[in-house]
Amino acid sequence: MSRAKKEIQVDKIGTKEKILLQALSLFAKRGYDGASMSDIAAPLGITKAALYKHFKSKQEIFDSIIAESNRRSAEVFEKLSVHMDSDTHKKKKNGIHTEDLKVYGNIAADELCKNVLEFVRFSLSDEFSRQVRHMLTLSQFASKDLAQLYTDRYVNAMIDYDERLFKILMDSGVMKKNDPRQMAVYFASPVIMYIGICDRHPEREKECLATIDKHVRHFFEMTRL
Repeated sequence: MSRAKKEIQVDKIGTKEKILLQALSLFAKRGYDGASMSDIAAPLGITKAALYKHFKSKQEIFDSIIAESNRRSAEVFEKLSVHMDSDTHKKKKNGIHTEDLKVYGNIAADELCKNVLEFVRFSLSDEFSRQVRHMLTLSQFASKDLAQLYTDRYVNAMIDYDERLFKILMDSGVMKKNDPRQMAVYFASPVIMYIGICDRHPEREKECLATIDKHVRHFFEMTRL
């Protein structure tokens, strides 16, 4: 299946943004340790000294990439009423934004599937986010810190959020009583797994999306009262 990626318009951005995109492209292919400041500067036609005028270090470039990726993800999650960084919201219950509780406490199976698939499609089609995931996939084997960042970003964040949400929905009589942690693992794991499959086998995207849809519907039927 041909994936319609949200390509980055390099010709419409400034030097600092071009540096980030060039660095990310190299990190996604070689890993964080596989590209130097000189490697980043050369294709842009600038010197390493000029590069340091925009960023003090390669670490600062990396941090800026992660910050931009977080911003993009937050925009999508906002539309889906998923506020993982609950500290930024005053209206919350046990770490979950009250708007999330309202949405997911009353959601139908079709809408839940739509939301999950919108998140998956964004993860696969947004070129910046896709390259960040590839960068961390490679880099996790060279650095314990980056391995932890990968786990926190693509596993723990989702499962921890779902666990908190499911516990409240169970206590409220919306979901059947069960171990909220185990239910979060059961719900999130196939989504995480199939995104990984699509990264390795883009031609299987249609199949993976259909399987995720079936999984979400089964989970909804199995857990809702």
